[in-house]
Amino acid sequence: MTSRPLSLLPAVLLAALVGATTAAPSRVLQQSVDYPGSEGDMPAHIYRPEGDGRRPGVLILHTIAGPGPNVEAFARRVAAQGFVTMTPDLFSLHEFGPEGRTDHPLVLGDLDGALAFLRRHPAVEPSRIGVVGFSFGGRLALIAAAGHSDLKAVVVHYAVASYQELAKERPVAGRALQTRAAADFAPRVRAPVLIHHGLADRSIPASQGVLLHRALTAAGKQATLHLYPDADHLFNFEIAAEGPGTYREEAARLSWERTLEFLKQNLSH
Repeated sequence: MTSRPLSLLPAVLLAALVGATTAAPSRVLQQSVDYPGSEGDMPAHIYRPEGDGRRPGVLILHTIAGPGPNVEAFARRVAAQGFVTMTPDLFSLHEFGPEGRTDHPLVLGDLDGALAFLRRHPAVEPSRIGVVGFSFGGRLALIAAAGHSDLKAVVVHYAVASYQELAKERPVAGRALQTRAAADFAPRVRAPVLIHHGLADRSIPASQGVLLHRALTAAGKQATLHLYPDADHLFNFEIAAEGPGTYREEAARLSWERTLEFLKQNLSH
């Protein structure tokens, strides 16, 4: 487990990267670290506001494509609002390909290692931890909540609730069809869950967001679903070099504001 020097990100750069609309500290510290994964040390980035004291921690999980500039920009933006964020690379040591990644035990072990690392970070208050995930990472965020009862907030962006149900709408390959549906692990979720899904999602239909919300509420859990008209998959990925050109400004703005309010509400104490 190693760490590398901190660098400073000016607020001007943050605003340029993510179009921030809320006030931010003058600088955010960025640190490259290695955290213990299933098969060895895995790379990650830590972002935190400049200053002393412990702050809430938020683990931010990438898509099935792996780490990229949109997730890193999102993590910087959350850090600028008073959180310590961590963006782990969950794939760097594994060679089983996209179709084999879904709920893979090695990936789940990497997820546990990243959460443990974030809890132990000296700038983090370990009793105030949340998880935010995008697509593949959104499903992992829910799995993390089922396995870690101390989590205080979970945000899921356009994730699969049931691959078995998804297979009725489009082809599903690999190990995905052998995975459990959200209804199976929803009873073990203790954290409140915020769900964002686009109604025009052509990759993971909005019915999956509805199914996830239904599974959680049926289990007596606190869950909120927001559906965004005309929003496709990755609708809040603004940096076009990574995203598929589906960015929707209004949906991105609303989902950001709702996410930030949710994190502040649930991680403030």
